[in-house]
Amino acid sequence: MRKSAFTGIFIAVIAYAWAAILIRWSQEAPPLTIAFYRMVVASIVWTPIFFLWKPKGQKKPKPITKRQLKWMLLAGLFLCLHFATWTASLSYTTVASAVFLILLQPLMAALAAHAFLAERLNRWNFIAMLLTLLGAVLIYWGDVQLGQDYIFGDLLAMIGAVLAMAYLFVARIVRPDRGEEDEGIPLHRYLPVVYWAATIGLGIICVVSGQDLGPFETSTWLGLLALGLIPTVIGHSLFNWALRYLPAFTVNIAIVGEPIGASLLAFAFFQEIPSKGLMVGGPLMILAVLLVFVFPPTLDRT
Repeated sequence: MRKSAFTGIFIAVIAYAWAAILIRWSQEAPPLTIAFYRMVVASIVWTPIFFLWKPKGQKKPKPITKRQLKWMLLAGLFLCLHFATWTASLSYTTVASAVFLILLQPLMAALAAHAFLAERLNRWNFIAMLLTLLGAVLIYWGDVQLGQDYIFGDLLAMIGAVLAMAYLFVARIVRPDRGEEDEGIPLHRYLPVVYWAATIGLGIICVVSGQDLGPFETSTWLGLLALGLIPTVIGHSLFNWALRYLPAFTVNIAIVGEPIGASLLAFAFFQEIPSKGLMVGGPLMILAVLLVFVFPPTLDRT
């Protein structure tokens, strides 16, 4: 199953790479509105799966406990705030900077998993964390030269990284890989609740802050639909599925592949040229992910 999980991550990275591009194509709508409709699409797709999917050998799915529901609602809150801040960052900074800075999340996820989930890091993992941090600093330094708007966009992307780490960390707790297949919440029961929680949260934020919810041009609606289906239903869901079979640090840092594809797409479609800081910091982050896949962390089952 680990091989399948790595394949799932590979597909997820490709799907994720389109997120920033589709957000840019949909910028007739405000950032919070984009995040809201993205989650509406994903929630609608996953809702029938929640009710209709039946695991083999089970006539009736196990009920969700109050404790699990609290964790799922917390995950939904983190996801809501992550999409709100990161989507907004793309209105101020470049696609490449926004997608590379989100990669700070593996650094924080590693420390949290090491402390609370018994995932033991080796020296190469710590080196990878330092490379990730150094790469982020270089990217931020490069954008400082471009202006204050870029700095604000970078800060939003960094906050988004913290929230993404918190979301995936909760997912690792609620959907643990601790031996038995029936431990934790199955993906088809977990994601719809989390997605709807994030959707409702974003909807409330949009209404309270007076965001424009439409109507928009047909091209914008198509962009929002694709954003909900490709990077969210496919990419985001596959990352969640992989968390059951791989250490949290491995899944988190695998997302480093997203900026490579997103940066190439941004250059192709928007002629965005990376800053000098990004040209140096980006390769350091790529080296970090290679170190993790060659020397992965281990799970302490004692």
